[in-house]
Amino acid sequence: MPEDEPASPTEVTDEKPPTRARPLAEWASNARVTRQARVRAKQVVRAQVPAGSRASFRVDILSMLLAGLYTGAVFPFVNVIARDDLKASPELLALITAAPFLGNLLAMFWARAMEGQRKVPWVVGSWGAARLVVMLSLFAVGAWPFALVISLAQIIGTIATPAYAAVIKEVYPDDQRGRIVSLTRAAIIAAQMVSTLIAGWLLSSTAFGPLKGYQVVFPVAAIVGVAGAWIYSRVHPGESAMPREEAPEDQKSGPLDGVKGTLVFVWGTLGILKTDVAYRWFALSVFTYGFGNLLNLPILPLLQVDELHIAKWQVSLFTILTQVTMVGSYFFWGRFVDRRSPQLAVVVNIVLTTLISVVYIATGTVLPANAWWLVPAFLISGIVNAGIDIAYFSALLTFAGDRDVSRYQALQSFLLGVRGSIAPFIGSAMVGVLRAHQLNLRWIFVVSIVLILAGAWMQNQAMRRQRGLISD
Repeated sequence: MPEDEPASPTEVTDEKPPTRARPLAEWASNARVTRQARVRAKQVVRAQVPAGSRASFRVDILSMLLAGLYTGAVFPFVNVIARDDLKASPELLALITAAPFLGNLLAMFWARAMEGQRKVPWVVGSWGAARLVVMLSLFAVGAWPFALVISLAQIIGTIATPAYAAVIKEVYPDDQRGRIVSLTRAAIIAAQMVSTLIAGWLLSSTAFGPLKGYQVVFPVAAIVGVAGAWIYSRVHPGESAMPREEAPEDQKSGPLDGVKGTLVFVWGTLGILKTDVAYRWFALSVFTYGFGNLLNLPILPLLQVDELHIAKWQVSLFTILTQVTMVGSYFFWGRFVDRRSPQLAVVVNIVLTTLISVVYIATGTVLPANAWWLVPAFLISGIVNAGIDIAYFSALLTFAGDRDVSRYQALQSFLLGVRGSIAPFIGSAMVGVLRAHQLNLRWIFVVSIVLILAGAWMQNQAMRRQRGLISD
């Protein structure tokens, strides 16, 4: 307890305590506060997490805390560093944006490779390898080397996606998954707030001599991230931890059979779009909404740096605002998904996304060209990022049901990869066309809004079909 704070009513006396008693009283008071915080944290966990999932949850949340320290120190600054410090072109910014989606194009092949195997090692290996690659940023002294390091790390990191979905499906019960996942996501964001604040200050520092700030900050953050990946290896999801089943006899004779089996797996996974009508509408919605949203990404650093002259400390501050908003939003959306519907949450968040484009259209046109006017966009991003994260994942698991979650997640990741591999480059090309005709780059946001609203309509169709309100 700080000395300038009044004592609690139970501690008020007429006599002044001895000079050596006060520090002891303060120590005891602080110890009580710490114990109370631990007790309250345990009560929250017991209320939200069933007994059978608590051991995995403790490992999961610790791993996510370390992952948050890593991601918060790296990814909020990637595009600004690439454009401001290394003078990256719009095409190179598009490559950085598209990188994780290029990795998602291989999702069905990864799902096939891990079929019947323990999923946790795939998660750990993917995360660990990606974070080790980020350590190479120490040697990335130009725009192209920097872009290749960040892009490769993001591509490798996508390998974990189908496996992670299967693990979460296994360790957390369906009716409580939204709230449990919201706790782990909140842990990530809380850690990101700390690391983003520190990294924003360090990246602007000149104390690293001949090295740029990111050449020191990014490798150190990557080491923390590797530790988080290693800790995740202690998750034991039961059935998903069983050894790989023996392949059928007709798939054992040679490499050609392995290739044939993979092609059959991929074709069968794509066939989900034909057999599951509700999921087909869901996938079309995700594709259309995501395509419209991704068109914007190459233009954001151009507006932020070239027109609005955003500083790195502002990036840090705005990112923290987003993260604070996300923490509260995770708890809201987690309960909303469990009590209402993940599909309804998706529709609401898609519509909210259009407001971000509206803010960017207004800033520099009807509003002054000042980065501070972007604050509402960052706040809305926090709400939407949390909502989409929880709602998409929960919706996907409801579509999969008792079927192969890895296949559904792999198909979702593949479609994500298709749109993400195309949309940023189209956005970059649109920048060139608009500049050639001396038109305002903000017209891209108008196209984006139209596609996002179309995605909201499609998502509503998916929700209605899943509820059986209309027939095929």
